[in-house]
Amino acid sequence: MRNKNFILMSGALSLLFTLLSGCSAGPQTETIIISSNEEINNVDQASSPFQVKKIYRLPYEYISSGQLLGWSSSDSVVASFKTGSIREGIELKRLTYPFKQSQIIPKIKMGGYQMILSPDGKHLSTISMSNSGVSLKVLSLEDGKETEITTFSNHMYIQDVSWSDNSRYLGYLTIDPSGREKDSLRLYDMESRTSMIYELKDFARGDTPISINVSDDGRGVLFTMFPEHIDQSRKRSILLGEMTDKKVEKQFTRPFGGKQNAWINNDQFVFLGYDGTLYEYDRRNGALSVILERVSTFRLSHDKKSIAYSLDAENVIYAGKLQGRNVLYNEPVYHGIVPANMYWSLDNKKLLIQGQTDSTEGQSFILEFE
Repeated sequence: MRNKNFILMSGALSLLFTLLSGCSAGPQTETIIISSNEEINNVDQASSPFQVKKIYRLPYEYISSGQLLGWSSSDSVVASFKTGSIREGIELKRLTYPFKQSQIIPKIKMGGYQMILSPDGKHLSTISMSNSGVSLKVLSLEDGKETEITTFSNHMYIQDVSWSDNSRYLGYLTIDPSGREKDSLRLYDMESRTSMIYELKDFARGDTPISINVSDDGRGVLFTMFPEHIDQSRKRSILLGEMTDKKVEKQFTRPFGGKQNAWINNDQFVFLGYDGTLYEYDRRNGALSVILERVSTFRLSHDKKSIAYSLDAENVIYAGKLQGRNVLYNEPVYHGIVPANMYWSLDNKKLLIQGQTDSTEGQSFILEFE
């Protein structure tokens, strides 16, 4: 698809410059690698893995009143619905293949907000408030068991809750507007059932983190930073931090479109720039590479081998295979929708899509690939 047809620098030259810059005491330079299409020309496009086998339309209630949370298995999705019988109550429903009729998930009692489903579909994080304070909890979708992660008094804020892609870590920020306590990043380890606290160090004065994304090993974190004053010279930025010695050390920062980022592995991640360029950054050598251009939204599969994305000014969804710095095949898999959310199934064979059609009507459906 739209990979650059030239190379700014060869891989060997980029590596040489990287090694030299690491040994130099002078100013550091940034090498941006723009991928070639030579690899793509050698691929048999007829063997594309993204042939749509079937399209499943979700029931109307999932469009009109439900909030899709994601996949709970390779063949079922979960959504939350407000109930009229219980004040501010919420019930969860599971929609299972062939995605025609949903069932209420029993044993789950919901009353919080900011519900986030773990990527493996097994747990749901939720925040609840009371007169005594604010609590972060995790609920098991299998048996309804509730685990309280932390509780704070009302003068503290819990924000930017997110799961690592392997569902092991639940990360969140704690903010004290009064300044009596230091702002911190906290990780809850679902395996060891322990919490870790990291002070936010070396952050620009006045800048505020508005989202976090923790790596699978629990050592790296991507922040979306919001500047105190927005003008032409101060834009949102993405910041890579490393957790060490109970502090978050800043490693890399760059202006950011403020939309999306995703880990490929513990050392590499992708993010959208302001102009729709999809970049990949490798923190092992500091290489910044261009993967795609004009991207408006994207989603990586669970195995990080596939990508679904849309382009600016187009109502088409594409799917491709990630191979190094290239995206192969780049098949249009659906026309006529601007996607708002996309979720790959756990087996990476289906794609759940929410979005708006040309007539501005909302749609929710599932693409199943051959």
